Amino acid sequence: MEINKVVSGLQYSLIRALKEEALNYSNVIDLTVGEPDLETPEEIVIGAFEKAKKIKLGYPPTGGGESIRSLIANHYNKKYNTSYKTDNVIVNVGASEAISSCFRTILNPGDEVIVLAPYYAGYPPMIELCYAKPVPIDISKHDFVLTPEVLEKYITNKTKAVLFCNPCNPTGNVMGYEEMKNLADFLAGKDLFVISDEIYSELAFEEFYSFGLFKNLKDQLIIINGFSKSHSMTGWRIGYTIFPLEYRKNFLNTTLYTLSSPMAVSILAGEVAMEKFDDRSEFKNVYKKRALYLYEEFKKLGLDPVKPKGAFYIFVNYSKISKLKSYDFAIDLLKKSKIALVPGVAFGVENYFRISSIYDLPILEEVVNRLKKYIEEN
Repeated sequence: MEINKVVSGLQYSLIRALKEEALNYSNVIDLTVGEPDLETPEEIVIGAFEKAKKIKLGYPPTGGGESIRSLIANHYNKKYNTSYKTDNVIVNVGASEAISSCFRTILNPGDEVIVLAPYYAGYPPMIELCYAKPVPIDISKHDFVLTPEVLEKYITNKTKAVLFCNPCNPTGNVMGYEEMKNLADFLAGKDLFVISDEIYSELAFEEFYSFGLFKNLKDQLIIINGFSKSHSMTGWRIGYTIFPLEYRKNFLNTTLYTLSSPMAVSILAGEVAMEKFDDRSEFKNVYKKRALYLYEEFKKLGLDPVKPKGAFYIFVNYSKISKLKSYDFAIDLLKKSKIALVPGVAFGVENYFRISSIYDLPILEEVVNRLKKYIEEN
């Protein structure tokens, strides 16, 4: 029997493919998936279950209860100078579901979504599953900065949204205020949505600005965020969407008919995280130390890494040491040096690879040593 043609045509995630390929080798250092190695703060775990003891764990309200939504709105208002209300927020089962539900809420077949390449590998498939079209802009050709002049060339009468990831997965880049203001001024009033994936906002190494700061975008802006990266809560599966009030019914309907409601215990954990762990400097400083170490060491090896400004990734141009396509380079490195990383083609560009700096320095030092040996021998 025939199944959905879009589903049957999707390529399996190269991130997962490289991770699974690495299982065929021994002594591999796996740097593929963006899974924080730091533990969820113990107080969040204990606090969530202490709260759970005091209530009946039934179905939570669709989109999350008032308490957590209020905490999220206040968090954004205090930290990023926004003016959101409780009803601007719904809670999702992780940021991935938030993004997927967002696309299914706003997209019609044939719509176009502009995405900046290198992009998070999950974006294009999610868009395609809505029978819409991802339109990539390769900003690696523009020093990883997008200007209104470049963006304007890609906007058509089919453009439904422009999608930003800030801080960026896979590059670790963080958009500056002037870049964002110029884009906000250009996009304001246009008949399209601006989607800002801010899942790494708490892990920016320098000052972070949310697109929510720009009031001229308030009727177009959709923000995606969550707790997986900032609080090492990947397994709790809790994220959220912030959007203009007029679309609340639409976003609620999408998440309602997708999963009914988020998990009750995870909502309680999110409340504790917001109440007691608003400052994520402790985690941020760990990731910053690792990322900058790799950045400096890779430069010494003759590579051309993008300087990381946030998150826990290093995105590296290897074209000075190899002419292999990025997938072939990743497989060759895995076979010869037992390093598993993600080829740039997974993010829409060639001649790059991504490393997740999710280990302590001694292991990262071993990565550098193995890579140095690989370069010397190849």
